[in-house]
Amino acid sequence: MKVAIIAGTRPEVIKLAPVQAALKAHSRFQPIWISTEQQGELNRQALADLGVMPDVRLAPPSHDRSVGGRFAQIMDRLDEAFARIEPDMVLVQGDTSSTGAGAMAAFGRRIPVGHVEAGLRTFDLDRPFPEEAWRCVVGQLATVHFAPTLAAADNLRRAGVASDRIHVTGNTGIDTVRLIGDRTAPEPLTNGLRRILVTLHRRENWETGLEDVLRALLTLRDRLPDVEIVFVAHANPMLRERVFAYLGDQPRIRIIGPLDYPAFIAQLKSASLVLSDSGGVQEEAPVFGAPVLVLRESTERMEAVEAGVAKLVGVDPRAIVKETIRLMTDEAQRMEMVRAVSPFGDGQASGRIAHILESVLIPERDDLLIQAAV
Repeated sequence: MKVAIIAGTRPEVIKLAPVQAALKAHSRFQPIWISTEQQGELNRQALADLGVMPDVRLAPPSHDRSVGGRFAQIMDRLDEAFARIEPDMVLVQGDTSSTGAGAMAAFGRRIPVGHVEAGLRTFDLDRPFPEEAWRCVVGQLATVHFAPTLAAADNLRRAGVASDRIHVTGNTGIDTVRLIGDRTAPEPLTNGLRRILVTLHRRENWETGLEDVLRALLTLRDRLPDVEIVFVAHANPMLRERVFAYLGDQPRIRIIGPLDYPAFIAQLKSASLVLSDSGGVQEEAPVFGAPVLVLRESTERMEAVEAGVAKLVGVDPRAIVKETIRLMTDEAQRMEMVRAVSPFGDGQASGRIAHILESVLIPERDDLLIQAAV
């Protein structure tokens, strides 16, 4: 059975590489990795880090196109690839343009779609934009939904997805995090300074939010003399320029990156606290006991907040400074977040997905095709 795996961004590679490995271990599957090249160098770096060799590489979408234009390019190229390959099923992951385009292209050819990391919602189409919309679209088109948590499964049921099409598996990203974490030593601390790790890249924070966060970091550097702030800069050249303009050449603030995945995990393992607007970091950091202050007004991973391993603070400099100082000056409160249990799974999600595909989906392929056409 041919299973086309669609990926074009670093998070997709990280979360689908263990799924590919699990499918390869089953003789009934022929996984075919299709790289949309959505993120260019970051995508290629992640493929190399995890030893994934794409079977098909598409032409990358044009950087000068709009969000909709890039989406259309990816969808058109995937449609052509599906026509050549004729997969029996298409697997997409998460909430990227490659995810939405892959699901729509497959649906147009009546190919069943499996959605890995299904059911995440903020219930606000503007936050994050456009990812929340892509999730909702795929939620309507997918035949099988692999939800990472019970809460994600509940979101799908409330949206009208039948329970027998939802499978709670855990998050496949944790499979990769644990694998790489076991092989990676923590990054040594600088002169014994405690480390605050920062990432910031969400589109909704590109305007005033970025400057607000950078201003807060300068205040934190001044008020926490035993702390080093490590900012992992995004590859986007405009974002990097703004970060360096604010933080370049500042004492006890270090700008690094983009990092390969093992190097990023090494930084996470050495961090006392993480400030981030990344959804993936909300899943990854708790594995290594690093509390997360979420630089967003809402999150599709409320399980982390409810479990006590993360807290929403938004991008208000006063809130960022207040919560960071509270955790970095009161070890008992920080340790409450360290000791909390991550809600995102045990590192065995990919094996469960392969088992479900083998034991449930293959015998029902005719029914799946009917469902995909409805």
